[in-house]
Amino acid sequence: MKNMKKIQLILLLFFSAVVITCNSCADFLDVNTDPNNPASAPYKMVLPIAEMSTAAFYNNYLMIYGSIWAEHFSQNFTSNQYNAINDYNPQPTDFNWMWAESFSGALNDYKNVINEAENAGDWNTYLIATAMQAFHFAILADLFDKIPYSESLQGNTGILAPKYDDGQSVYDDLLTRIDAALSNDFSAIGNTVTGNSDYIFNGDMDKWKAFANTLKLKLYLRQTEISDVSAKLTQCLNSPYGFINEAMIDGFTAEPGKRNPFYGVNMAGEGLGTDNFRAADVLLDYLKNNGDIRYDGIYKSGPSTPGLFNSMLFGDRLNEGGSSESDKIARGNWKTDDPVYFFTQPMVEFMIAEAKERTGVDGKSNYEAGINASFLNFGHSAADAAPLVNGTYAYPAARGEKIKAILTQKWIASAIRLPIEAWLDYNRTGYPDFLKPSANSQLGGSFLPKRFLFPASETSRNVNAPPNENNAIKNPVWWAK
Repeated sequence: MKNMKKIQLILLLFFSAVVITCNSCADFLDVNTDPNNPASAPYKMVLPIAEMSTAAFYNNYLMIYGSIWAEHFSQNFTSNQYNAINDYNPQPTDFNWMWAESFSGALNDYKNVINEAENAGDWNTYLIATAMQAFHFAILADLFDKIPYSESLQGNTGILAPKYDDGQSVYDDLLTRIDAALSNDFSAIGNTVTGNSDYIFNGDMDKWKAFANTLKLKLYLRQTEISDVSAKLTQCLNSPYGFINEAMIDGFTAEPGKRNPFYGVNMAGEGLGTDNFRAADVLLDYLKNNGDIRYDGIYKSGPSTPGLFNSMLFGDRLNEGGSSESDKIARGNWKTDDPVYFFTQPMVEFMIAEAKERTGVDGKSNYEAGINASFLNFGHSAADAAPLVNGTYAYPAARGEKIKAILTQKWIASAIRLPIEAWLDYNRTGYPDFLKPSANSQLGGSFLPKRFLFPASETSRNVNAPPNENNAIKNPVWWAK
């Protein structure tokens, strides 16, 4: 993809700058030159680097794909920065960076932290690293269908071409590992307070136990269309650990080098120095047609039409109106100090609502709480939400319609926060049921993307890597088949 290599390079440079400015990272860099070598770096100093690596992967690179493929945004007229994504025509080389960042960066770092924490009997840090590694591995299985897992991260033992495991077996093992990490003795003498070494919850283990349970709920919900997971959903709903409201890394500022990673790479003033995302009609028009004022928190008006929120036809980057027309289209309301989210409160409320409905429990209260939380997240109030909660968005009576309503609201709430989750939910359930092919789709017909391609770096070097079949992007991943 044109300019994608430039994006990746800038992201790597920016990521390095962010790490240097984070608490405890300066000391980390003073004592260690190889974050993958636990012999020269205390494992607690490796943990925040791994967390930031997952942040760069999940809330930056996947923000681009998610924002476009969930149809919240479209490529700007006359620009070509995201052409291949906009047109459903990515190339295997486009996925090299995210693969390397995952396996050479975050996942390998978590492995070292897990091993060292286990040796020390530090079950607090062990749980944190296990939960975050599971979070990262699971997303890869969601995107690529099959991934190296059981033989991955073992280059030091001579396994340089790890086999690929199917997504179901990856999920099964991740869930087993999370349960095992939760079952350890958290009062053992080896446990330590992680504190500033943990950028997400600052070492609050009650929140990490809730995070682990929330992650389990997410992984079981992902499997609702291929198996009966109602008993597992009930276990999560009744867990003594409960659920988190949100999980994030914050503390970003407007200062260059300290901005939110996605903003720093993709928005004006830093990185590529331009903003080529424009509001797609699919989301913006849906909100406006329903009298939903969240649009002014998700978007900001174009420079030539202050106060007006106009959309463009999704995928229509070839519009002949050019730059003058583009200046009328709303942009994304991303900010320099936005947190990097792993879960948001609206997302968790909608997850609970869906889980309840799939286990015969009324999810109305969580559905309404999710909408209210989303209004707050986008700068409005529960009072602003009330007319819609009691009117157009009122909780339906039929179970099928309830699931549809929950997933549609979750799709709205994910905009500029966790859009990749909205795309994955659509591939799992078909909701919202009004998404449409890009106006410049290279897939033909009514096809929408279903998965990522195996990176060229893998298919050219790992003899066990599956080949990219013709039109592989059309093939559903394991939980959507």
